[in-house]
Amino acid sequence: MLQTLSIKQFAIIDELEINFSDGLTVLSGETGAGKSIIIDAIGQLIGMRASSDFVRHGEKKAIIEGIFDIDNSKEAITILEDLSIDTTEDFLIVKREIFSTGKSMCRINNQIVTLQDLRKVMQALLDIHGQHETQTLLKQKYHLQLLDNYAEGRYENLLTDYTQTYQAYKTKKKELQDLENADQALLQRLDLLKFQNDELKEANLDESESEQLEQDIKRIQNSENLSLALNNAHVTLTDEHAITDRLYDLSNQLSAIDEILPGKYTELKENVDQFYYTLDDAKHQLYDELTNTEFDEQYLNELESRMNLLNNLKRKYGKDIPELIKYQEKIEHEINKIENYEESTSQLRKDIESLYNDVLTIGKKLSAERRKEAQTLRDHIVEEIQNLQMKDANLEISFKPLDEPNNEGIEFVEFLISPNKGEPLKSLNKIASGGELSRIMLALKTIFVKSRGQTAILFDEVDSGVSGQAAQKMAEKMKDIAQHIQVICISHLPQVASMSDHHLLISKASNEDRTTTKVKELLDDERIDEIARMISGASVTDITRQNAKEMLEQNSN
Repeated sequence: MLQTLSIKQFAIIDELEINFSDGLTVLSGETGAGKSIIIDAIGQLIGMRASSDFVRHGEKKAIIEGIFDIDNSKEAITILEDLSIDTTEDFLIVKREIFSTGKSMCRINNQIVTLQDLRKVMQALLDIHGQHETQTLLKQKYHLQLLDNYAEGRYENLLTDYTQTYQAYKTKKKELQDLENADQALLQRLDLLKFQNDELKEANLDESESEQLEQDIKRIQNSENLSLALNNAHVTLTDEHAITDRLYDLSNQLSAIDEILPGKYTELKENVDQFYYTLDDAKHQLYDELTNTEFDEQYLNELESRMNLLNNLKRKYGKDIPELIKYQEKIEHEINKIENYEESTSQLRKDIESLYNDVLTIGKKLSAERRKEAQTLRDHIVEEIQNLQMKDANLEISFKPLDEPNNEGIEFVEFLISPNKGEPLKSLNKIASGGELSRIMLALKTIFVKSRGQTAILFDEVDSGVSGQAAQKMAEKMKDIAQHIQVICISHLPQVASMSDHHLLISKASNEDRTTTKVKELLDDERIDEIARMISGASVTDITRQNAKEMLEQNSN
């Protein structure tokens, strides 16, 4: 639930803070007062596209901040935990800064997040329904998505199997197409791959070789200094004042002391003995290293030549040694595939045929499950739209076989409607008016809102094109939705306003050559006056005021 919205330097809004409550909240006001700007501001909090046009003229940035109650949103909490965002509190602070350059920054609980992560979190909390979304109902490609969403995962495993099988089928088809289209280019590529393979195979690459070569080259190049250091270290351990000899004497002395004072210096003697053996081993190691250290110009040339070869290969292919080894394995596989072209294409055709049959088999099972859900969804939608003053309306969900399966299934799904008795079923974009579309979309929202787990929904003039009894029914439907989640609605309908739990008036004022938007919660007589204005559309009269009062009294019962 959205508790508080703070807006600064956004469009014509200078600075504004709005406190929201649960239930149904209506925002009303004259055209151009800034109602939709508030929705745009909330839209920024859910990850909608930012623009420098949103920044108030003359300002460097706009800031929108919202506080959300997340106590009842398990999905949002899970997503936040996956993003390592603190969820110990029952509320969430979401902040979006939009700069005059057009760039923006998103924060959740003061932690910077990507726009994608912001959208992921906020989709679990808030849904904005605008006039644009109503138009998406006209596009058939969204109808299947609505059906799958309604199923709430009941055939998710089947859908996953279908998608994976279809993708495997498409991959194999592309592989075959690439082989068949290659012809001469394929033979030319074979020559190139063979040359590269021979070159890399001859180099006999090893992942750790470069590091060892660098060490060996450095050793030989610094052999004189290394020999001197080794010799000095060895002498320190072998001359007449050798540390090991003195440690040996010290150990004997500690043994004598231990006979007189048993146990007191036992640990010290053990440590001395350990130092002695360590240094004695080091003496032999230094000697072995010294005898093997000499300047070998021929060996150095061989090492440097090898290093040059590896560096040239890395520059030529733009890859490091481990990547070159993997690349060699890849081209060997491709060479084998090209050289066995006929065998490869024959096997591919068999694989494609098998996968195609699998796609059809799984697709038919998926369609059967979808048809079951479609019937339930159809009945649900019809019930809802008939409650919205479309009593004679009928809706069906049509399934038509596709000429070729696609990533979503083997059938084309479309919502068809007959608004009036006796009219044939037709596509929504051919028959539905704006008011009818609004009511259908509201019906869908009513159906989906209880299952999606969101805590708030915003309607931006969803009642556009609706009046009379239909407007009353839409108001009742929004009130019904508000029993389950918070509903915030921009409306021009007095029926909706009178049904609301909270009524906010959006107004515009000019001050010192600047225009600002203000918000005020209406109570008692102020609310009656605003609803009267919404009824008359002009000047408020005693009659419209009385009508407004009666509407409020009726809806409060």
